Amino acid sequence: MSQEPTLHRAVMVPEVIDALKPRPGGRYLDATLGGGTHSEELLKRSAPNGQVLSLDVDPAALTRARERQKAYGQRWRIAEANFRNLKGEAENSGWVPFDGILFDLGLSSDELADPSKGLSFQIDGPLDMRLGPKANEDGLTAETIVNRWSEKELIELIRTFGEEKFAVRIAKAIIERRRQKKFESTLDLADTIQASVPKTSRIHPATRTFQALRMAVNDELASLKQALMDADSILAPGGTVAVISFHSLEDRIVKQTFKKYKNYQISKKPLSPNEAEVKNNPRARSAKLRAAHKNSTKNNYVTDVRHSYD
Repeated sequence: MSQEPTLHRAVMVPEVIDALKPRPGGRYLDATLGGGTHSEELLKRSAPNGQVLSLDVDPAALTRARERQKAYGQRWRIAEANFRNLKGEAENSGWVPFDGILFDLGLSSDELADPSKGLSFQIDGPLDMRLGPKANEDGLTAETIVNRWSEKELIELIRTFGEEKFAVRIAKAIIERRRQKKFESTLDLADTIQASVPKTSRIHPATRTFQALRMAVNDELASLKQALMDADSILAPGGTVAVISFHSLEDRIVKQTFKKYKNYQISKKPLSPNEAEVKNNPRARSAKLRAAHKNSTKNNYVTDVRHSYD
């Protein structure tokens, strides 16, 4: 059975390559495989003997990549894993330390187009929102949240993770509607949200609420904090951690975590996509790339570092 080609368009590829500076013989970790463009570009730039480890929780993304993996032999390893487990997967590969680590935090177009994941408010599907079977450890789904969480919990979630000014209205509408019938589909929820708030911008009224639900289901922010701290412990002296974020909550975590890194050169301002890229790929418009370069000092790599998290 053939696999459908990826719909996803990677963002800021030249900027990522400039930040990581892949070289022959180097080792690189792509913590968010997605459509595979970044991973393959790292493989090409590190030829003939560079190595890339790619992680993803979406089985479909892994299947697509494995079809192309054959061309690179043992240079490319792929693992089904959430990047919160980045350190363990890295050590299992035997390639630690890495010369570059990339996080592309954008939602894949392939995932949005897959109705079974329930991520889109424009395509009907179940209220799941898990990015893959290993996306969380407790089986939490969006259906559980909207049908069982209290009004107070919903308000806090939508306001905090969605940065939604109509969080109270939306939560009240969800509570009122579920008293009549529980939510089961994405379009059902999207219609309820749309009816509860005024249309004040070009984006769909359900955009921020769906974002909040997805982030909660996949425990995205806590996973990002842990993964970024662990990235420091598996990065070689002279290596770089690069992160593409797409909204302020992610970008804030990246900035705050980079400040905790010791003996690094941190980019003062994030890079943004150029006008041509945004024109060709509108989803790139909110992307920000930050990089942290580890100074080349001896004995900088420690194999068993323990960090505390805020």
